[in-house]
Amino acid sequence: MRIGIAGWGSEGDLRPLVALAGRLRRAGHEPSLLLSPVDEIDWGATCSALQVPMRLVPELTEHSLQEICKASQSADPSKVSRALLDLAFFPQLEAMYAAAHELCAQSEVVVGLFSSWYLKAACLATGVPFVCVHYYPGMVPSRTVPPIGFPAWKWLNPVAWELFSRVIDLGFGSATKQFFASKGLPKVRRALTDVLLSDRLNLIGASPTLFPAPADWGGLNVVCGDFVLPGEEQPWEPEPALARFLEDGEKPVLFSFGTMAHLAPERSRELVLGAIKQAKVRAVVQMRSAQESGREGDTFFVHWAPHRHLAPRCSAMVIHGGAGTTHAALRAGLPAVVLPFIFEQKLWGRLLHRAGTATRPMSFWKATPQTLGSQIRQALGSEALRQRAAELASRVSREDGTGVAVERLEALAKR
Repeated sequence: MRIGIAGWGSEGDLRPLVALAGRLRRAGHEPSLLLSPVDEIDWGATCSALQVPMRLVPELTEHSLQEICKASQSADPSKVSRALLDLAFFPQLEAMYAAAHELCAQSEVVVGLFSSWYLKAACLATGVPFVCVHYYPGMVPSRTVPPIGFPAWKWLNPVAWELFSRVIDLGFGSATKQFFASKGLPKVRRALTDVLLSDRLNLIGASPTLFPAPADWGGLNVVCGDFVLPGEEQPWEPEPALARFLEDGEKPVLFSFGTMAHLAPERSRELVLGAIKQAKVRAVVQMRSAQESGREGDTFFVHWAPHRHLAPRCSAMVIHGGAGTTHAALRAGLPAVVLPFIFEQKLWGRLLHRAGTATRPMSFWKATPQTLGSQIRQALGSEALRQRAAELASRVSREDGTGVAVERLEALAKR
């Protein structure tokens, strides 16, 4: 089966799509990737190893994520998101839409991120079936589960989803309505259902251990498990200096804020170093803003390292609570401390806390070295957190997110 896969975003948005493409290739299908990255990650070598053809649109990223954060002149995530759209999405929208048309022309089905709504527009224009990918399951309507941020009162769910849909319209409605109308496509009445979901199949790249699928979703919305690259497709060994550090004493705490660290690089560094001192721990700190890797006392800075390989060599994780780092902590069986930068990350933090593998989430913007250091000591000292993390890691290790996704795509093709 010829399957087009497309997405716009940062590494955390695109890596699961690359993983899905690799799994489809191993299953004998013919996936093609159309990626529009907003950071400097080079996907060429990984896609070559997976034997998956990949096209970049645009071919060169005009603005780095770090530059966009600086250009926004704000640490407010909403303002940075606006700047990201204004500099890296809307100027490329027509080019991405044209490339999506070409992808549809060579595909029997097309898979794309919910936020890459130009892809759904291209599918509607060409008649090619569209499958939507979500990472957080709390955006898919259900009669039995409320939307993100609403209380779990079943009688309130219809009203809650109506309000949530209107909130989504505020963020996506205007731009999508204008764009779809300009292309002669069906009128967008509600962005959530008409643009950000598929009426064929929605694949949710999240662990069913954390979020079991509501009964009323049926086969339309599938909680697959997270989409991860096979370890052999992303070989990694620590550089000699890091290897010596890892072997030099107690297992370190792993700090990883992903692309969020670009929002406040100075605060991130000061908070992390202060908390390490307060907690009296060894640490590996992954920061994209770091110019060089290297050791500073009991702390080792790395520009990038795959969580799947590095996390098992650590004792706990301090994360921003993105989908990727949340599942990395879960898979590694590590107790976690979650410092959300934005609302969605707070919800991931709540899921981990509710599951019993993380301390209560604490806003990055309100955290101090003292409060963060205290939570790190709490996570390291809790036998209950460690045991629960190990138990859930065993469950998650049996999940096969990309495998489930491939099965559902194959079933869709047979309808």
